[in-house]
Amino acid sequence: MTEETKSRWQLVEAAWDLNLPRQLLTVSYDPDLQSLRTVGRRRTAVTGIRGALNGYQKGVCFYCYSPISTDNSTGSQAQVDHVFAWSLGAEVGNAPVDGVWNLVLACNRCNGWHEKSDRPPDKRYVKRLHRRNEYLIASQHPLRPTLIAQTGAMANARAQTLERARIDATARGVRTPWLAPEELPPPF
Repeated sequence: MTEETKSRWQLVEAAWDLNLPRQLLTVSYDPDLQSLRTVGRRRTAVTGIRGALNGYQKGVCFYCYSPISTDNSTGSQAQVDHVFAWSLGAEVGNAPVDGVWNLVLACNRCNGWHEKSDRPPDKRYVKRLHRRNEYLIASQHPLRPTLIAQTGAMANARAQTLERARIDATARGVRTPWLAPEELPPPF
């Protein structure tokens, strides 16, 4: 079995294990870059990944640390948010904008905050996102192969991917980076 086939199969298994929507892991192989890439560009529901992300976030919003829930019977149900806005295009920092690497759980206030819109995230959120992705990779989480395929094989390459994404998002306009309206003390 080739390395590409093994990688694709690992992505499929991860999707099954986490009950993820299939569009989050649609990939193709780029022979020039020798890497897997996501395919297509359509707005799709990404809420099926809530459970997988909540293990790291421990029931709090990624941005402001207010309590959230993955249970749809509560009024504070988490929303799945793109740290780097979906409106930036199919890729940001040479990584798929709809990729798991760029998705977090957010409270209704932060995700719907009128100041957020498609502004770039503040550097603190980029660092937090990198820390989260590295944690999931180091913990042998089922999303590990997906995160590596989307952002790079080594920690420094993954950090560079996020920095490129931050620069891309900032360069696409003169808007200042976005910050949550307020933050509670961090639980992680």
